[in-house]
Amino acid sequence: MPKPKTTLILNPKPQSQITLSEYVTAIAWSPNSKYLAVATASGETVMFDDAKAGNDLTQKLIELQAPTEISVDCLGFSADGRWLAAGGQDGKVRVWKLDGDQPAIAATLDLGTKWIEHLIWHPTRPEFAFSFGKYVQIWSAETLDIVTTLHFEQSTVLAIAWHPSGELLTMGGDGGIKAWTAKDWYEDPIRFEMPTATSKLVWDRVGEYLVASTLDNLVVVMQWLGTDFDASPWRMQGFPGKIRSFDWSASKTSPLLASSSGSDVVVWEKHADLNVGWEGEVIKGHNSIVGFVAFKPKSEVLASADENGRIAIWKDAKDWVQALETPMGEITAMQWQPLGKKLAAANADGELMLWSESSQGKGFR
Repeated sequence: MPKPKTTLILNPKPQSQITLSEYVTAIAWSPNSKYLAVATASGETVMFDDAKAGNDLTQKLIELQAPTEISVDCLGFSADGRWLAAGGQDGKVRVWKLDGDQPAIAATLDLGTKWIEHLIWHPTRPEFAFSFGKYVQIWSAETLDIVTTLHFEQSTVLAIAWHPSGELLTMGGDGGIKAWTAKDWYEDPIRFEMPTATSKLVWDRVGEYLVASTLDNLVVVMQWLGTDFDASPWRMQGFPGKIRSFDWSASKTSPLLASSSGSDVVVWEKHADLNVGWEGEVIKGHNSIVGFVAFKPKSEVLASADENGRIAIWKDAKDWVQALETPMGEITAMQWQPLGKKLAAANADGELMLWSESSQGKGFR
């Protein structure tokens, strides 16, 4: 492995670490960076109050749900940080209100035997979309009620993503992508056809580009024109396996797109010549399958994590800086704190780790 070319961005040793009951399925930071929520395959759901002093996570732990032996697979905070929602294999979505002395259950939505596979909050309003089978429902914390039910029709919904404006909800599945407009949920959706099922969808930070991957390992970048997608998207092929993760950098001009497939991380940049499209550069730092890539907020610092427990940090999304100290074990969740001062990751053995910004690395963009 090459020697670090620059000063460290994160302290290599975890600042804090704790072991939970089971495989960690999902983690989420609250938008104000105060709370970190964690869900496990045993159904255990907890929150850590990062505003409390010290590095001992047991002192910061707030139990929301004890283990039930039924996995919780998705969770997230509302944009205002006052609500947390979680869903999973018991067919229930639980919503906690967080603005009191202690978190309190505000609602439990029961979908019967349907697994809740995806849940994502609206970018600005206190409402979230969640999927079960071929349907997506939107639930409002203001009314404690369902806003609408959307039917994908062709298949199980494999991906959902809000446009950053909140005015569009995109879904992926068999046949491609459908996008519903929030001003009228009853209008027919905008459609973008794909040769096979769309399995991942991620909007860039400003909502100009949507990246999608399909089950046959095709990556498509579509430009959003305000009322429809550009009819001529960019297509990228030749990946070594399933596309496991995408993330966009924040950028004043054109964002970078990071993708992971097999042990490869590819960073894509839009070429000035439209005929060239998006150019990709493979960055090599892993020997096993990379499950996650994530840009540090407001920067081009990139973290990548693999199934052997290795987490690599890259400056300018291309220069290898460091590997973090982690136990062996597949990284199953990873997310930067919104303030960008910490990185949280968890693994298949239930270990949750937090790394803090290095005093050497302050100022890296």
